[in-house]
Amino acid sequence: MSAATEAAERGEPSGGGGEGEITYVSYGGEHHLPLVMSLVDAELSEPYSIFTYRYFVYLWPQLTFLAFDPKDGKCVGTVVCKMGEHRGAFRGYIAMLVVLKPYRGRGIATELVTRSIRVMMESGCEEVTATTISVIIVFLLLLSILKSV
Repeated sequence: MSAATEAAERGEPSGGGGEGEITYVSYGGEHHLPLVMSLVDAELSEPYSIFTYRYFVYLWPQLTFLAFDPKDGKCVGTVVCKMGEHRGAFRGYIAMLVVLKPYRGRGIATELVTRSIRVMMESGCEEVTATTISVIIVFLLLLSILKSV
């Protein structure tokens, strides 16, 4: 396990704070599921069933991260991903990325995506895809990180 993965599992703070550090944690089990669901349901236009969420977090819990504001313990962001074989390549896929509006512009989405991509790369992913233009914009911001890993 890499230092990045270990830091994420320990819930270490990292950037994105602006007005205070944000704490990032790996998906820790069923108690995190309602937090992920409420963020995605509130901020994304596409409705998902509980089965969709469970598909991702049960099969790839190491690819779901949550961001918390330590001032009040509120969950302010999440990324939900998967990985697997696709057309002859082992590929990662960013399915959901959400940061609450008042917390946007602080680098939280970038940190969430960075953590998930690092785990994907450590797991042998050769490529990473995403569903929306906002996630692709975050990819562009991460190009320097990917080139250095």
